[in-house]
Amino acid sequence: MVVVGLLAVAALAGCREQEQGRPLTYEKGVYQGQPDDALADDTLETLRQRAQRQSYN
Repeated sequence: MVVVGLLAVAALAGCREQEQGRPLTYEKGVYQGQPDDALADDTLETLRQRAQRQSYN
């Protein structure tokens, strides 16, 4: 009886809400996630300035 109860608990643990609706099949080389948000212009400029100051030698 205890074993049946443990199996039931283990089965229900796999049914978490955040796991519902996730993709179960994947295509090789195809990103299926949510698109990224665009960066603000001032953030892009800051990143460009930081990249220019890097030394590549």
